[in-house]
Amino acid sequence: MRRADASAQDEVRRQNLSAVLRQLHFHGPASRSDLVATTGFNRSTVGSLTSELVKTGLVRERPGVVRGKGRPSNVVEPVSTSVHVLAFDVTQSGVGAARVGLGGYMLQVRRRLHQTTPMDVPGVVDLIATLAREMDSRAAPGSVCLGIVVSIPGSVRQPDGLVRRSPPLGWHEVPIADLLRVATDHRFPIAVGNDGDLGAVAEYLRGSARGQQDVLYVRGEAGVGGGVVVDGELLKGAGGYAGEVGHIVVKPGGRVCSCGARGCWEAEIGDAAIIRSVGRDPREAEIDDVLSDVAVGNRRAVAGVRKTGEWVGIGLASLVNLFNPRVVVLGGTLGALYPTMEPTLAEAFARALGPMREQALLVRSELGSDAQLIGAAEVAFADVLEDPLGTLEARRGDVDDTEAELPAPRSVGAQRSASR
Repeated sequence: MRRADASAQDEVRRQNLSAVLRQLHFHGPASRSDLVATTGFNRSTVGSLTSELVKTGLVRERPGVVRGKGRPSNVVEPVSTSVHVLAFDVTQSGVGAARVGLGGYMLQVRRRLHQTTPMDVPGVVDLIATLAREMDSRAAPGSVCLGIVVSIPGSVRQPDGLVRRSPPLGWHEVPIADLLRVATDHRFPIAVGNDGDLGAVAEYLRGSARGQQDVLYVRGEAGVGGGVVVDGELLKGAGGYAGEVGHIVVKPGGRVCSCGARGCWEAEIGDAAIIRSVGRDPREAEIDDVLSDVAVGNRRAVAGVRKTGEWVGIGLASLVNLFNPRVVVLGGTLGALYPTMEPTLAEAFARALGPMREQALLVRSELGSDAQLIGAAEVAFADVLEDPLGTLEARRGDVDDTEAELPAPRSVGAQRSASR
């Protein structure tokens, strides 16, 4: 056999293994018969591919249930403990952490408050590194760590993970990826991404926007982040900074924003603005206090949140006019308070142009506070889903200082199309 022919066959084999593993990763256990139907491969090809994946330890087979006459088709399922990702979400209040296994299973979740302040970069790095070592030590023997991925509320340069600016954290030009490599003794590939982008990826692949190709995701916290998926591709922009929706100007001459400008959307709908809207002082109260007041029906709290809902709707109307999404997903504080602010939000949202407004479905995040962790995990799973055998071989060897990158714009679409 000529070398070119062998290479072509190897490439076809890689693509076929990828298609089967993606299907199982995103949709869970499936019978061999189901895999034949979803992949379009014949029965013998599916049998050969699943057997090869079983040998790698990425999947396993078990007898299926007998229904009627004939032999049951074996059920194939991803082995969640075969490979894992260490995912982190850094916010103004603390760090969320998760060990996520193949198939998207949250094997371990930890949440820690900042030990000093979020501006203490060495302290944040040490906290992440400590959690990474702890969670990795709890992984099943033989489980391969695909890497560490960190979500940051700010502008993150790709592929080196330099945080150019993060007003909620008080960070400017922080090489967080490099600092983490040193803190973890260069044991893991490391990637850093914007929280809005990672939330959009998570909701698109596993949350409220499953099955849709055009998605707007907005996360409300101390800051307001966003991510946009257009025709199945994550919108990145020339420098990878697209999606800073919190800094569109909705009220010229309004409050001073954390970015230094006045009247940004974030200044009107961020946590501090919501706390002020209910008559509390952001220096003395937290957003959880507002959530508690709303939960018990406090009239002043409900009225303040609904007032904020007007500004949420105004900003969303502009974004819907710009991006024409099929689904708008509200996460973080905005998702939590959406049922309360919905009446006033909907009235302001009606300012969007008719055709775009009619197509946009407004929903809450299904993933809640786990969205960034799940999105971060999918970044690191991308390589093993693309090339199961090659990635495992590389990761089981000596891990070098290779920089893992966030999904390129087409990577998200490729994951979705292969998993349908």
